[in-house]
Amino acid sequence: MKYLSIIILLLIVSCNKEVKTVVLEGDVKQDTLVISKLDVGAIKYVEYVLDAKAKNTIGSWQTYNDVINAIEGFKAANFEFFVDNEEIFISTLNELETTIPEKIDTEPIKARFLVLKTKLYKLKQQLELSNSSKDERLEALKEVFEANANLTLQINKKYEKDAQKIVKPY
Repeated sequence: MKYLSIIILLLIVSCNKEVKTVVLEGDVKQDTLVISKLDVGAIKYVEYVLDAKAKNTIGSWQTYNDVINAIEGFKAANFEFFVDNEEIFISTLNELETTIPEKIDTEPIKARFLVLKTKLYKLKQQLELSNSSKDERLEALKEVFEANANLTLQINKKYEKDAQKIVKPY
């Protein structure tokens, strides 16, 4: 009887340890999906600043400013742009393409807006999926940053080309 009580005691103690381990492993898995400022800061990409001439044109374009503010929020690991209201998110991205100011309304810039829109949808999907890994989420975030940088570069190139005075020979 003495041996039986010792065996039961060992089983109870070992069961408690197993349950605690499972719970801790579950907590670790949930925490590893959260993207922090440090994770975002570790993303390497080339960032461009919008030209001063472009700022004059784009400064009053509210839809673009909303998207850029959301992307700046991503740098602080703030993803409220997706969470707050899905209808506002979708309408903002649709407006982005349809309300391009006439001065920058060119095919290359439209293409960059389309890429940015696509990458934002991809990031939204990665953040909502429970089975996506942290690496996949960070890769989608990097793609958004790169798409935004390429859009800014294309806008800057448009203004640079417009500023050139090319004289054609007769």
